[in-house]
Amino acid sequence: MRRDMNTSQPDPDPGPRRVGPVEPDLLGSAIFLYSEYLRALEEDAALEDDQEDAPEPPEVDMRAVLDLIAEELGTEVTTTLNLYMRLTALHRLLEAHPALGRIAIDEDGPGGFLTEDALIAAARLELIVRGVGDERRAEFDAREFRTALDGMSDECG
Repeated sequence: MRRDMNTSQPDPDPGPRRVGPVEPDLLGSAIFLYSEYLRALEEDAALEDDQEDAPEPPEVDMRAVLDLIAEELGTEVTTTLNLYMRLTALHRLLEAHPALGRIAIDEDGPGGFLTEDALIAAARLELIVRGVGDERRAEFDAREFRTALDGMSDECG
């Protein structure tokens, strides 16, 4: 059946898309920049919260984060978007799975940075992008992430 080229109907969702890996060192630098950005947001929100009873979590400005990554790391558009998707997916993953966060975060490191194994997993595992239209988000599979961490620990041990 031929589709009319003049219809305004959106194309059906082609299903999940996969986003390939990035270099761990590059992701580590992006994580540092993102954590500094989030820390600044929280500080600004704390100043405003002094006047309010119920503080709201600060809202991340995607454009500001993308610009920060591109400017500071000198990445092109595709890599910048890949890094942003990994940062936000990792953030959601660790918030949704505290036990996984306890394994992935190096408590002895500065600022609760990721362990080397978690950084490698976050850089190398494929992201799955799901959604419809403008409502898309990239996610790590929690089981796959945990398996990667366990596998890396086994290789070292």
